[in-house]
Formats: sequence, structure tokens, C-alpha cells
Amino acid sequence: MPKVRLYSFADRTAIDEPQPEVVDVNDLSAYKILVIESVAEMRTTMGMMLGQFGASQVEYAHRSGEALGQMRRFSYDIILCAFDLGTGFDGLYLFEEARRHGLLKASCVFIVLTGERQSTKVIGAAELAPDAIILKPFTGDTLYTRILRALRKKTRFKPIDDACIAHDFLRAIQLCNRAAAEGGEDAIEFVRMKVHLMLRVGDWKGTRDLTRELLGKVDFPWAKMALGKALYQLKEYDEAQHIFRQVIAEHELIMDAYDGLAKTQEAKHEIEAAKQTLQDACRRSPYVVARMRELGEVAVIAGDLALAEQSLTETVRLARFSFWPQISDYAALGEVQLQRGDVGAARKTADSIRKDFRTSNDRVLAEVLESNVALKLGDSAKARAILDLALHSAEQGIEPPSSTVGLALAQSCLSHNRITEAEALTRAVLKNRHDDPKLSALVTRLYKKQGREDEALRLIEATAADIVTLNNEAVALAQSGNLKAAAERFLAAGKEMPNNLQMLLNTVNALLALVNQEGWHETYMQHASDLLNRINTLDPTSGRGLQMAEIFRKTKRRYGMQ
Repeated sequence: MPKVRLYSFADRTAIDEPQPEVVDVNDLSAYKILVIESVAEMRTTMGMMLGQFGASQVEYAHRSGEALGQMRRFSYDIILCAFDLGTGFDGLYLFEEARRHGLLKASCVFIVLTGERQSTKVIGAAELAPDAIILKPFTGDTLYTRILRALRKKTRFKPIDDACIAHDFLRAIQLCNRAAAEGGEDAIEFVRMKVHLMLRVGDWKGTRDLTRELLGKVDFPWAKMALGKALYQLKEYDEAQHIFRQVIAEHELIMDAYDGLAKTQEAKHEIEAAKQTLQDACRRSPYVVARMRELGEVAVIAGDLALAEQSLTETVRLARFSFWPQISDYAALGEVQLQRGDVGAARKTADSIRKDFRTSNDRVLAEVLESNVALKLGDSAKARAILDLALHSAEQGIEPPSSTVGLALAQSCLSHNRITEAEALTRAVLKNRHDDPKLSALVTRLYKKQGREDEALRLIEATAADIVTLNNEAVALAQSGNLKAAAERFLAAGKEMPNNLQMLLNTVNALLALVNQEGWHETYMQHASDLLNRINTLDPTSGRGLQMAEIFRKTKRRYGMQ
């Protein structure tokens, strides 16, 4: 199939010289500052200290959820964050969460304020570490000096900020190359940033090769972590596992290494080992939502329902603080509670769904859970009536139900021997994530509970085969020279499976190939733009999505439309 040239991470074409912005780093009035501190008196003291040195744009947050919310709304130049935030969450966790969700620009100065000397053990191994740790107590002069030192270093990252904000990651990587080549004491920080960006866009082979080269010269723990992540994505699980174990042995407080090790263990179906790894990590750092969620999911697979309920309950609680609640956590928790026979707890979970997702279509899950409770109590008539109501509510939504709600409805239908409806719901979910092994495993477990494992395998195989056939039809059209028909075929398929990431990416690729071969087409480019926005919503970290966005921009420039 003719394709637009792939996004090249080795592209050496010249880039425009960034125009250095003249900034007086000594004048803090030019910077937007966020102070994150749980103690009111300390917030006041920090404000007074900053005010002495001209700071006038200072905002405050007293807990992690509030801080993350503010970072989502505003772009800060300087963030001063206490290590101990009073609710169990610490400043390093907050830094990692903000980085993970793209809330910090490259030039943002992030400083952790702490009396915890052990926290310094973590910094050197972080993929991108905070800019400084200041031990309490400290004077205003000490704070000002450390801020100025970090600002002077970070000023060089401003052009990279601009490129990242424009989603022009190839340019950002080239700017990192140039800055690193220029040398200086902070050259390695630009190499770190390059590695971070390569992971961000999914250049797994490039990351693997670069970090291996680096590690052949100097033993950088952060480079080991990046290498392990790249190897995992390349399915080189044995070597990835070795790397993560090595990091843990050398730096036992680097929690990201435990997460990576657990993922490789899961990929190799070493479920008990993965459970032990995650339990160890959660004992050391119990306030990271993604890690607690993973422990809950692994515990379910291992059949450890007590641990699963404990972990999923904590996941739901933590997610309320982090601004990223997921309906799948509530679904998993409710299912575990019913398996343990605790209908009272399941009803409370249903109430929480109504409260936490009251404006979302996912609130239908509460009705599904109530139906399952009624069935558990032996009232099948009530259970059927509530299920009918839930199915009707799901059908009324503007968009199809989420995969979580769809599978929950399918499971309830199976419980009532409504096989046709269950299969239709399951197919709809599988069509949008046909290449997701975790989803396939979940569907298999769901059907296995009803003694229908063979039906699950048939559905999974048939759905994947249908999508492959559809894709092959479009490929055949393109190979015969009919790019327009291929693009139209992909567009039609997208209407049937609007959340299938692979299909969306293929559709964008086909549209851009058509435009680059036959000339500018406003409608097709608008379709491509809409699909790229959809891809970004479904998976903001999709490397291929970012590649397609880069090609989209280049196509517009080629025709003088940007």
C-alpha cells in the first residue's frame, strides 16, 4: 500500500535557528509561579519570600488534586512543591504524574522542598528529574539562588517548549541534538530530554540504540530505565526484565523500575511474580493510582479477591485526588465485591458511580451493578427489569457505550442467558480494540465464568478476522492505484468502529497518501484533522499518532496552507 513517508527520527534536514528570547531571569515578576504546600503558614511564608524578590504572579495549592487541576488549566514557569503534601501524596509523585500527563513544559522549573533526605536518592535515576531539592529549613536567599540557577539552565529549553507545544516533536528532538552538541555542563540534560521525547513518540528502536550507546560510556540509571521501557515495547521481555531488576538492585527506591518489572512479568504470564513485585512497590510507595490499579487487576487474575478488593478500593479513593478517575476501576471493584458476596459494598460502589460519573454516559454502570446485586439476592425478575433499563439507557447515548460498560452489560446478559445481545455488545467492544491482548483476556475470563470460553475465543478470532479482511480490502484498492476508494473504505469502516486506534491511524495514513499523490483536498484534510483529534483523545501518547500529526503538518506546508 502506498504510504506517506514515515516520520523520521534521523532526519538531518536543517531547522530554523531559534531566536533566543531575551529574559532577565533575575526578575521573578516575569514568571508565573505555583506554590504547592499543605501547611497554610508555609504557603504564607513562601509567598513573602518570593515577594521580596519581585514575584507578583504567585498562585497556591494545598493538595495534589488541586495542584494537578491548576496545572491542567495554566502553564507555569516555576513550581515549588513540598515533598510532604499531608495526604500521603508526595512531591515526587506529583512531579511524575504531571510529567506523565504532559502538564509541565520543558523549561518549567520544578523544585521539591523537603526535610526528607532520602528523597534525594530517587532524583538521579528519574527519567526527567526535578530541577532541585531544597532541604528545609531554608532562607529566602537560598530559595532565590536555587531558582535563578535553575532558570538560567532552563532558559535554553524554551525553543524545545515551543516545538512541543506545536506537537512538532521532530523539531524538538533536533533542537536537543543541537544543544547537546554545543556542549556545556547541562549538555546531558538535553540528551535526557531527547530520550524522553523519543519515548514520547514511540521511537522504541531509536531509544534502545541510543541508551545502549550511552550506557556503554556512563552508567546512567535514567538511561537504563528508558532502555527497559523500550525493550518492553519491542517485546524483548527477558532483557527488559534483567534491566529493571538491575535498577531495583542498585536503586531500591526507583518505583518506576518495579512497575516496568511487573509489566514484563505479566507479559510472560508470571502472574504471581507480578503480584509480588507490585505489592512490594505499593508498600514502599502506596499513593500512585496506576500502580495500585495494576495490583488490583493482577490480583483478580491471580484469584486473590481479598487483595483485589483492597487494592481497587484504594485505587478509587486515590483517583478522586488525582483528577483521573476511571470507570473501569469501579466496574472491577463491584465485580470483586459481588464475587465475595458483599452486596452491601457493591451497592455502595453503585452509589459512588452515580455520584462520580453523574454527567457521563458511564453512569449506566450503576444500573448494571444494581441488576447484578438483585440477581445475587435471587430476585431475577427485578434483575431483568433493571438490566432492560440499563440496556435502554446505553442505546440512548450519542456514542456507543465505553468498553467497560459494554462488557459489563454483556456479562449481565450472559447471566440471564441473553446470548445474542451479549455477543453483539462484546463484538462492539472488540471491534474498537481488536489488538489489545488485555481486553481479549478479560473477555475470555468473562465468558469462562459462564462456561462459554469457546464462544469467547470464537468471537475474538472472528472479530479480528473481520477487521483484517476489511483492512486487506482497502490495501488491495490502494495497490491497484485506487487511493480514493481505499480512503473512502477506511472512512466507512471508521464509522463502524470509531474508537479503533489502529483503524483510525490507517485512515489518516490513507487520506494523507491520497492528498500527497493527487493534490490538495479540503474535505479529506478536514477528515484527517478530525481523526487526529480523535486519536489524541483516545491515546495522547500514541507514537504513531504523533507521527501522523507531523506528516499532516508537512502536507499542509507543502501546499502552502500553513
